[in-house]
Amino acid sequence: MSFENTLNRFKLISGLSSQEAENWSGLLSDSREYLRSLTVKDELFSGDEKRLDNAAAVYAYYRYLCCYVGEESSFELGDFKVTYNNDRLKAAEKLWESELKSLSDLVSSEQSHFFFKRVE
Repeated sequence: MSFENTLNRFKLISGLSSQEAENWSGLLSDSREYLRSLTVKDELFSGDEKRLDNAAAVYAYYRYLCCYVGEESSFELGDFKVTYNNDRLKAAEKLWESELKSLSDLVSSEQSHFFFKRVE
């Protein structure tokens, strides 16, 4: 698996700049380790690794949104206002679930249904 591939995919999905995305490198690393822990194949081909990189980026994006989406849908810092929409989180969750299903040949089905969810 390639951290650079995961980072590039995360930037594409999230819309973050390179510098902003690199601030989330710990989350990306954790997501890559999580995907690797689900993997049931001993020997991965380059295509398999790329698919896992992409899935790790999607999972990181989902977890990234979980950090920001809450009861408050926006916050202000002086003249700067940031607004988050719960629809983005729901869409990210669906994207993650779809990505995970597409990896059914690579990941364990028993472990793959575990999700970190925020309780409201």
